[in-house]
Amino acid sequence: MEGKLAVISGGTSGIGLAAAQCLARDGWRTALLGRDAEKGRAAEAAVPGSRFFPCDVGDPAQVRAAAAQAAEGGPVGAAVTAAGMYTEGLLENASDEEIAACLRTNVCGTLYVLRALIPYMKSRGGSIVTVASDAAVQGNVQGSVYGASKGAVLALSRSLALELAVYGIRVNCVCPGDIRTPLLAAQLAKYGGSEADMAAQYPLGRIGRPEEVGEAIAFLISKRASFITGSVLPVDGGLTDW
Repeated sequence: MEGKLAVISGGTSGIGLAAAQCLARDGWRTALLGRDAEKGRAAEAAVPGSRFFPCDVGDPAQVRAAAAQAAEGGPVGAAVTAAGMYTEGLLENASDEEIAACLRTNVCGTLYVLRALIPYMKSRGGSIVTVASDAAVQGNVQGSVYGASKGAVLALSRSLALELAVYGIRVNCVCPGDIRTPLLAAQLAKYGGSEADMAAQYPLGRIGRPEEVGEAIAFLISKRASFITGSVLPVDGGLTDW
């Protein structure tokens, strides 16, 4: 299994967990980063060959420590940045704390994780997949702060693909639409609406499943995508094509 270690932030639930399960099926061992130890233990049980490492992606010291611990398990061949948070509301009503929290997790968290992992990947090459959102591709009402954070992830991915190509590291970005995850459930509980309301906005007539994004991530990491880098892949049931 040498060279088959993937580090996944937000790997204990939702899209990150689904990606870990898809990668495990493809023969990868996975290092799962997350804040909740109970979720971490459950994720380890759900993903063969996985290990959980406690980590708040918004804390650079914790990220460096988790990356070093994960890399002890073997050469890092892939990274997935799936940790994220959601917020909505008019920009004029957004508090300093709401803006800072969203940028801390979605933007700084992605930067910190990749900054920590790249040195472990440069000698062997590999693949990075970032997780942005349909909100990075098109505007959403009351989505200015969240959209800005995910737009930054998309722009980062394209630039990083150019920076790392010389090392044989590919970087791609997936942009999911609404996916049935704990994050979506929390979103609906806080801001209202229903899955049925969301589904009506999609050409395919439904929202997505975590494994559908996980499969896209696993493909981009695999050798089947060996000539794909700097790409942005919507996994959104046609939402951004309206």
